[in-house]
Amino acid sequence: MAGSFRGHHQHKISDTGRISVPSKFRDILKVKYGSDELTLLAMEDHLRLYPTAEWDREEARLEEEASDDGEFQEFLRLLYADMDDLSIDKNGRVMITSDIRERCGIKGECIINGLRNHFEIWPAAVWESKSSDDKKAELYKKFAGKIR
Repeated sequence: MAGSFRGHHQHKISDTGRISVPSKFRDILKVKYGSDELTLLAMEDHLRLYPTAEWDREEARLEEEASDDGEFQEFLRLLYADMDDLSIDKNGRVMITSDIRERCGIKGECIINGLRNHFEIWPAAVWESKSSDDKKAELYKKFAGKIR
């Protein structure tokens, strides 16, 4: 049985915006979700890619939260403006549009990082700054006790 998205992988994004999805992530999509359809969210400094079924659940939850909050509705408007639907091509790659790549600084070397029910694409330099040894030590010290 396929599990969750885990681990990180270094890949290079082409000048045309194509980047390979790690084979173990493609296997999870095939076995667990039965689809290679993804929903892409452009965050400030990285991308999040959800299997469409996972995003559909998240979207329903967000809509419930947003019903009475005008500012949250505005956030969702901006979020949806920077979203895209993707599918993996026969070579195991997705194509990310130039406007989304530019907004998030995605070019050259990237890190693809699994995070439970989705995965992320980070510019390598940004990922390195967020996952430094000092930062890891600080977070492990603070939160490792929560793992039973």
